[in-house]
Amino acid sequence: MKKKITLLLINKLKTHEAVCQRRVLELMGQIKKEGYLKNPVVVDKETLVLLDGHHRLAALKKIGVKRIPAFLIDYKNSKVKVYLRRKELLTDLIKEAVIRKALINQVFPQKTTRHLLGYRPRNINIKLKNLV
Repeated sequence: MKKKITLLLINKLKTHEAVCQRRVLELMGQIKKEGYLKNPVVVDKETLVLLDGHHRLAALKKIGVKRIPAFLIDYKNSKVKVYLRRKELLTDLIKEAVIRKALINQVFPQKTTRHLLGYRPRNINIKLKNLV
């Protein structure tokens, strides 16, 4: 898969997990201090459901930026694995539940799922001023 980063409008993304507000505030402070976002969020290209980066998204929303760097993937691809964090269960039903929850504006508790890609871009260092 290509490692292409796309800037998406932040309000177009759909979430499937809750966030810890304390962690959001910590991350917001870190991003503001450093002046950039280190890693893109991971998003299903078909539905714009956020798969990884719920805390980064919430922090950037609080900062007031309009766009977010995103790594778009085909969530249906068999190379994308998803686990329930509290059980070692892997199934296509979990993927369907993630998409379904996000599309109807419901969320799982924080840290319910873990998405394993193995090929996601890291340390991209997008400056905050480029996200407004």
